[in-house]
Amino acid sequence: MRLNLRSVDLNLLPVFDAIMDAGQLSRAGEQLGMSQPALSAALQRLRTTLGDELFVRTRHGLTPTPRARELHPEIRAALDQLRHSLDPAEAFDPATSTRHFRLVGGDYGEMVVLPELLGRLRETAPAVVIQTLPTTDDNLASLAHAGADFATDALPPDDDRLEREILTRERLVVIARRDHPHLGRRLTRKRFLEAEHVVLPERDRRLPLERLLQEPGWQRRIGARVSQMAGMLAVCQNANAIGTVPESLAAKYASAFGLKVYPFPAPVQSVPVYLIWPRSLQADQAHQWMRQRLLEHGEA
Repeated sequence: MRLNLRSVDLNLLPVFDAIMDAGQLSRAGEQLGMSQPALSAALQRLRTTLGDELFVRTRHGLTPTPRARELHPEIRAALDQLRHSLDPAEAFDPATSTRHFRLVGGDYGEMVVLPELLGRLRETAPAVVIQTLPTTDDNLASLAHAGADFATDALPPDDDRLEREILTRERLVVIARRDHPHLGRRLTRKRFLEAEHVVLPERDRRLPLERLLQEPGWQRRIGARVSQMAGMLAVCQNANAIGTVPESLAAKYASAFGLKVYPFPAPVQSVPVYLIWPRSLQADQAHQWMRQRLLEHGEA
């Protein structure tokens, strides 16, 4: 049965958002101009409405429950959209904004996009916050109704509620420890196939690499499956395994992990990386500003 919004006091949602940000009732009260007893009463009403404790008191303050963490991105997005809709003349000022932007990008977003982006943002937007989210089906689906601000993905969305633009194109390269005993100076197809591979989870994505590896004679010898690209770097650093990764990831981290980078031993199409965002946020000034920063990053 769907929740009847008439039974929900929507004034409680900014309270929830403030407590999530502050982690303490006293700090949240200062943000909202509310006394602590009034804030405690509001929180209790919200708990009753949503049927969840929402926050658990610990020695470090108030810790959100899993339900609270699940709700927060969508409630924050809805509140941001309401503020913009009700006051469209309010100009976005990156120098003073505390806007939180949510990027569904997984470890690619965290390891390739975020480091340089955050450094550049701090020159003009000292208090803007970037939150990366795992690239799961649920997080990608939430993008259509502004549960997140952006996503990066190798496949274009098939949803008319979403907009997209190519952020960059990635070539695939192979990484291995510098003293790998069997690869030599040049990685041939034979050496590639004979080596032990560390790979990411199987996905039915039909990307160029997946298509190639399904062709006859391209069966790899898989030694380990890891959940993130960072795991591929660590395994290749310490074992005689090789991994296939985006060139920009290898360029950033190969030296630090003591890895050698080889061209992929066969022609493989470059992979477009799309920046995807909800059409409902297309006109939002803050969203437009961040979108431009991300696309500038892709061009860099």
